[in-house]
Formats: sequence, C-alpha cells, structure tokens
Amino acid sequence: MRNLIRVTTLALASVLSLLLAACGAGERSEPSHDPDTLTVQGDVPIAYAKRASGINMNPTTGVSFAPGGDLMIREKSSASAAEFNVTQAYTQGKGDVSDPEASYDGKKIVFAMNCPVANHADCTGRWNIWEYDMSAGGLRGGSLKRLTSSTTGDDDVDPAYLPAGAGFVFASNRQRATVDLPSGTDTYAALDEYEREKVLNLYTMDAKGGAITQISVNQSHDRNPVVLMDGDIMFSRWDHVGGRNHFKIFTVRPDGTNMFIRYGAHSEGNSFLHPREMDTTGAFKGYLASDLMPLSGTHEGGALVFVDAANFSEQDTPATSKVKAMSGQSYPTEKPLEFERGLSRWGRITTPYPLWDGSNRVLLSFAPCQVNKRASSSEAYIVTPCANLSEAELKALGDDMSPAAEATANIRDNVPPVYAVYMFDPAKKTLLIVAAPPEGFIYTDPIALQPRPEPNPSATTASARRALAAGSSNLPPGMGLLSVRSVYDTDGLGRMGDPVLAEADRANGCTTPIPTIAPTDPDDTRKQVADLLSLKDPAKPAYYCSPARFVRVVRAVPPKGGMGTREAIGETDFEPQQILGYAPIEPDGSFQIQVPGDVPLAVAVIDEAGRAFQTHTNWIQVRPGETRTCDGCHSPRRGAALNSSTIKDTVPAALMSTFPRSSGETMAQTRTNNVAGLLSLSMDVAYSDVWADPAKTGGRKRASLSLKYTGNTTPDGKPDPANDLATPVPTKGIVNYPDHIQPLWSRDRGANTCTGCHNISAKLDLSGTRAGTGRLISYEKLMVGDPKIDPQTGLPIVRVEDGEARLERLPALVDTGASEGDALGLARKSRLMEILSGQTLMVGSEARKVHPTPTTLDHSKLLNKAELRLLAEFMDLGGKYYNDLSAGGVKQVAKLTQRSFEATVYPILQSTCAAGCHQAIGSKNAAAGSNFRQNRFVLTGAPEGDFNVTLSMISNVCAPPSNYLLSRPSTVPHPAAASASAPAVLPADSANYKAIAAWIAGGC
Repeated sequence: MRNLIRVTTLALASVLSLLLAACGAGERSEPSHDPDTLTVQGDVPIAYAKRASGINMNPTTGVSFAPGGDLMIREKSSASAAEFNVTQAYTQGKGDVSDPEASYDGKKIVFAMNCPVANHADCTGRWNIWEYDMSAGGLRGGSLKRLTSSTTGDDDVDPAYLPAGAGFVFASNRQRATVDLPSGTDTYAALDEYEREKVLNLYTMDAKGGAITQISVNQSHDRNPVVLMDGDIMFSRWDHVGGRNHFKIFTVRPDGTNMFIRYGAHSEGNSFLHPREMDTTGAFKGYLASDLMPLSGTHEGGALVFVDAANFSEQDTPATSKVKAMSGQSYPTEKPLEFERGLSRWGRITTPYPLWDGSNRVLLSFAPCQVNKRASSSEAYIVTPCANLSEAELKALGDDMSPAAEATANIRDNVPPVYAVYMFDPAKKTLLIVAAPPEGFIYTDPIALQPRPEPNPSATTASARRALAAGSSNLPPGMGLLSVRSVYDTDGLGRMGDPVLAEADRANGCTTPIPTIAPTDPDDTRKQVADLLSLKDPAKPAYYCSPARFVRVVRAVPPKGGMGTREAIGETDFEPQQILGYAPIEPDGSFQIQVPGDVPLAVAVIDEAGRAFQTHTNWIQVRPGETRTCDGCHSPRRGAALNSSTIKDTVPAALMSTFPRSSGETMAQTRTNNVAGLLSLSMDVAYSDVWADPAKTGGRKRASLSLKYTGNTTPDGKPDPANDLATPVPTKGIVNYPDHIQPLWSRDRGANTCTGCHNISAKLDLSGTRAGTGRLISYEKLMVGDPKIDPQTGLPIVRVEDGEARLERLPALVDTGASEGDALGLARKSRLMEILSGQTLMVGSEARKVHPTPTTLDHSKLLNKAELRLLAEFMDLGGKYYNDLSAGGVKQVAKLTQRSFEATVYPILQSTCAAGCHQAIGSKNAAAGSNFRQNRFVLTGAPEGDFNVTLSMISNVCAPPSNYLLSRPSTVPHPAAASASAPAVLPADSANYKAIAAWIAGGC
C-alpha cells in the first residue's frame, strides 16, 4: 500500500493560508485568516457531509462508504460559527452520510445515510434516504426519519425534493424491474459497463417514501439528480458505450419521459458531476455550475465550470446563429484547476452549490494541492503544500511517470484531498474558508439552508401525463413509439452525410448520394443541410441513390457478475447486445416504430447490405406509452426540424397517392398510420418501393432488397435460396461468434471452403481449434492485430499512457473501435468486410496495407447476402464472442466470496495493480487508435466493485495459472514494456501470486 501521511489540523491551516493567497484572496497584500474576518457575506445556515478522509470516491463508484460519516449543520456560513452533528446517535462513528439537499423553504434536509443495524432500530446496514425536519424545532431541534427501507443488497442515494410536495427523486441500485436475459430464463442484478457495481438508476417516490417508481434505465450509473426551474430533473449520466466513456449532463421529466442530453456530449472534460442550476435572477441566468473531473483517481475532485446551457448544447455549438459568445463553458477560478488526471497545482473542487440570493456566489468543497515529499530515500515522507515546491519539482510531477518510478520517487502525488467548505465569489475571484474539518475527515456536499424559488412543474408534468395516457391507449402494453422525422437531420459531426459515405455509396452513377442545400431556418448554424425535397422526389437521382435504407434497433444486455465475464464478452469495448429488429427508412429519412419501454436502446442507420453507417454510442429510452418524437439522428437543438411542415406537405409529382395523408405528416407517419403492422420491428431485412410511380414523369423506383436469413427472393420476386443461410440462424436477435460466425468459415463451399486455406499452417487460422484463452483461435486472429515492430530495434513498439506501457498493434481484420469522436459503423470500417464484399468502404490505408486484397482468389464471391448480413451484425455489435453470457458459461462460484476476497486478494491488488495502472481513465484521455480493452481490469478502491471485476478475470477455478488474473501479471513483461528484462508485476514464485492462486483454487 502507498505510504500516506494524514494532514494534521495545523498543517491544514498552513495549506489554507497558502491557497487563499494563490486562489484569489492573494490579491490582498496581507490576507487575513482570523475566523472573524473570514465571515462570509450574507450569513445563512449551511449543512454538509462529514466523511472519513480515506473514503474512495469516483464518478464510477456510486455508493462509496467509509465509517465516520455524519450530517453536519453550521448555524452560519462562517468559520467561527457553531457546528453540530445531526446523525451521531445513529452512526456512532460507524456509519456514513452523503448527498444532503435542502427543501425549497430551507426547513428540511433530505440525505442518504448508511448506519449499522446494531446502532438503532431504524438502521438497516444499507444506504437509505432520510429526512431531517426543522420546521418545528429549528436547526438543533429537528426530527429525523427514514424514508426508504433498503436492507439487503440495495442502496438508495442522491435524493432531491420534487416541487409542490410531490416527494423526491433519488438514485438507487434496487433494480426492481430486473433485467431478463434474451434466453428468457435468467434474471440477475445488472452491473455497470465495467462489470463492477450494481447500476444506479433514477427513481421517484412520494413524500412518505411510498409509490417508488423507476424513471431511468441506463447501462451504467445515473447520479446527482436535481430539479430545474422548468420542472425537469437534471442529472449526471455515465454515458458508456464502446469507446464513449464519460459523465455528461442529461434531463428527464419526473415521469421518465423526454430524456435527452442537456449539455456536453462532445465538450472538453470527461465527467460533469454534481451539476446545478444557477440563480435565474442573477447575471448567470441560464447557466449551470458543475465540477469537471476524470473518471477516477482524483477522489471526485476537479475544476469548477460554468456552463451556458441556455445558449450552447456543446462547448463550441451555439443554440442559434444569434449567439455571439465564443464558448459554452468557462472556468471562473482565478487559478486554473485541473479537470484531467495528474497534479492539479492549485487544488481541486467538488460538489458546488450556487446560492440563490443574487450574489452569484457558490458554496463548494475545496482541497488544496498537497504531495508526499522526502529529502532522500532514507527519510520519511512529509505532507507538503504544492505552493512550497519548485518549478522543477512541479514539472517532474506533471510528467507521465510509471508506477514503478513513482514508487521510489522522493515526491509523490498520492495525498488524499482534504476537502473543506469554501465560498467562491466569481466577481472577486475569492475563495473564503467556511468550515474546516477535523483531522482524518473531509467536508463535502455543502448546501445553504435558505428559502429559494420553487419550480413550477405543473405544465410539463400535466402534459407528460396526458401524453403517456394517450399513448398507452394506442400502444401494446409495455411499448412506446419512436418517431424520427429524418435521419438526415444531424448535428455538425456529419453522422449522416459525406463523412460517413464511402466509394461504394457513390457507385452506379450516384456521385452525390446525399445532396445538400443551405438551411432556410435563420436560427440554423449549419452551412449546409440535406436536401430532403430531392431525396423524396422519384424524379431526382437522389431518390434511388439515397444510402439510408433501414434502421437497426438493439437493446443492451447488461453484464452480470461471475467468472470469465470479459473473456466471454470478447476483445471489444462493447457489452452484450440483442437485435430487436429492423424497419425501413422512408425516402425523406423518416421512420416510426414501436419499441419496448424502459429498456436501454440504440438505433443505427443501415445501408443496403445491412451495414451501419455509424455506431450508436449512447443509450436512449422510451417509457411505456410514451410517444417520443425526434427531429433526427443526433439532431441539433436549434431551430425547427429539417423535415418541417413545408417540406412534409410538399408532394412531388412522381409520388404515388397510395396512402391518405394528413397535413404535416412525415412519409413514415403516413405509411404506418395506414398500415399499422409496419410499426412493429422485423428480423427480416427487406424493402419494396411503394412510393415511386413509374407511370409519372421521371418516376423511377428504388430496387427491391431482400436480406433475410432465409426465404430470400430475387428483385423480381422469385425464391433465391442461394442467398439464404445454410448455417445456424440466430434466435431472438442474439449473435454469438461460436454459434453463428465460426460455422461460416467451416461451411462446405466446394473447392473454396474457408478453412481449406485458412488453417493452422496459414497466417489467418479460421479453424475451430481453441486458443490459450479458451476461445476459438479464429476469433483471436480476427480481433487482435499483430504487434507493431520498430524497424530499428526489431522490438515491439510501446507507448506510455497514464503511467502504463502499452503495446502498439497493427490494425486487426475486424475493427471494434467506436467513440464520440469516431463512431463510424464497425462493419464499414473493418477490412474483413471490404475483402469479403469486394467494395471500398471506410477502412484506413494502414489496414489495407497490412491486410492486402488476396490475389489468388476473389473472396467477394465466397459469402452470400445473408451471410454478409450476419457478419455485418457481428461486427456492428462490437465483435463480441458471446452476446448471451448464459451461453458463454458465465457463472458464480459460491466459495469465492467478497469476504474472502477482501481478506486475501484485495490488499494485494491495491498495492500491486491499482497504483496507477488499472484505473478508469475515460475516453478523453485515450490516445488515437488505442483501445480500452488493453486495460479492462478497472480497480477504484471500492471492495464490492473490485470484487466483481476481479471475478470477471477468472474463467477456470481448477486451473489458477490459466486465468487472466494471474497469467497476465506473471508474464514478462507486464505491462507491455520496451525491454523483455522488465520484471513481472506478480512473479509466479512470489507470495502474492501463491496467495491469489490459493484463493482461486478454493472455488474448485
């Protein structure tokens, strides 16, 4: 374990003195730190959480716990004011408190508390929501009551008041609507996309703690809900699909409808946590205050950021053309605070709370920058303020230091933050101390106990209820309606325009598959938009050249705890998924479909061969009975929809008048309103043009398409068995590599069977033999690229990322990389698909060089249409080994318990693996071309989460050395280093290795 020395109260006072001089108060010639002179203007009572300083807090750790926490109230926002403990009788030094929130009249506090059963009759040993009511007894004489009753395995945290006495919103991992695997037989607690913790989603309840209702569904945590003045709930969502891996700001109505991202999907910084609305009567009307930090490694500390959410949806994306500001987010502190990993010279903040008193001030928790420093290796480390370090020492700490180098360094950036409560004034750039914690503790989550305006949710709530009631009467039980006006209405990222089009899309005379025009809406900030009138006109080439033919809808299959989870999922950043079906995209780009409610969904636009143009790297939800209407895919939050009433009501002369239509309908609305069966998703991918009228001038029909697994037909309607699958057909939308893709390679194709050439003697072995991982060797060969070799040394090339050496690899035949910055469809940018389709798609030049087109045999004739569709599905879903983990043999082992893990394995992992390497980094820190699967073993210091993710690295308890948990750290080198002489992290003959091996074998 790292040698950490606690900060004493005297040391803290010294540090605070230095920091006040550095962070704004230093503009005074003689900054005063006498408590009476530091009284904060506009005294109000405040509350905050007192927590143990050693607690592990990360955005990815939703239910951090450490004994010693309590709810504290200070009678004034002054360093000299009296302070008292509200919860001591319940916690008795063995419980914990988090997330206090004040009622709108300032007379009540709702918060989360976890206290041992033995302490009090109301304690359950889990996190529950509690309320402290000061209405009758004042600050010190309030009454305390528990509102929720989680007892075994469930935790309720992050509460906030709903307006009009409607109750509360909070986060919980109770998961009453348990996820059901596609098998239909296995139910389990869903873990986050690191396979660590039970997922936190949002819930509401009434004022007495009843009528608990889940209102959000996500694959990873939804945290920190608060209510905006417009009645919507704002929260931080762990947006994690593939390479997208960050917390951004979302909103949702109190009934769970109309969930949408509010800000920051593509803005700088990884994790916006604890966002709050700023005073709507002050200079920052329309702004949000948030802390901004990495996914882990900073104890939830980062920079203070002000977000102009009224005028920007992204840092560089104004809401309308009239916005003159240059950026949507700013950093108001005088000295820059770091929002990424590494040393933050001027400290870090967490849990900002804007005051609603016209002053624009912000209560927050601030921790100064401190390091462990020693004069020589023979002396002890002493906690030292960063202000006392030289520029050379600061620079050395700022360099990317390996864990081995850090372990022996004389200066180490490993001191836990000592958060105290401060008042920040953005006008004066001052940070003034309000409350300093005693030694061994931190103060977080400060709130003001003062009245503030109450949101008026009546309009949104009433309209949402009416929409749900109307929708539920017209939809099957449990279903919602998703109506998209046009997939061509996209944001500035070009998710459905030239950036995603390939040479193959411009074949057969289609030089301009998606024609563009200047926008007609004066508020639109885009220079060009899709010309929908040309796309929907059968007399124009765009009609039959338009590349968007279908949508594919998938649902998330959340990971479960157990052995070998990561090996079963495969060499990919993605978690398991299930295809729910397909629907046609109409010529104007519209579609309208029924989708299951309360399920994490993703939608991808598909080309005529069944390949996605882009990978949907975030989850959407529709409530049962909700009609969700969107302008487009990744549509901008500006101006009117591109498929506006003017365009929708323009009917080209070459269109058939087959369907009666109402004014303002998209083509999809018209068609599905007349043929209700078309609302249902289908596993058959087929299309026949019902719009173009060949009898009218220029009326040219689109070619018919048939990409079914079986039962295909030719364009003239005749049976086409040559394009059917002759191998197992996926059931219930689940594609597993061993069951469905491997049979493609071994299918008898006469003289040209794949495995006839690609066998053990070939570079690409597609045979059905097993690799050392236990998976088929063909999967490993397709998914993992060869190491890059330095031509000068003949050794593998490595790079250092966040202190860890990582092996650089050549492109694999199947590309599984997708993030917010590179979300091209995976099949369309995989070299294997180019070779087998014979088309030039979106593959990079390096991949084409590494995997040249075979010259001895035309591979484009080997697979038929159904086989290519199945292969595209495998790739587009992330190239997973198993999408149904029950088929992959993932299972729990009763003898491998969390208790035995904490006693034997946990200390070894913390001292050996967690110190810098195996931590969550986040997509913003990933180097170009890197892949998070190289560091999928994420340790954050939370025992329950670290236990679950450790199980995912174990696949065979009866053969301990074969498991990733032991095989990888015992190899030389590990992590991949430039020299083979680098020592193994966990040598096979070491005591730590033997201890872990014995623990694994205990489950045999």
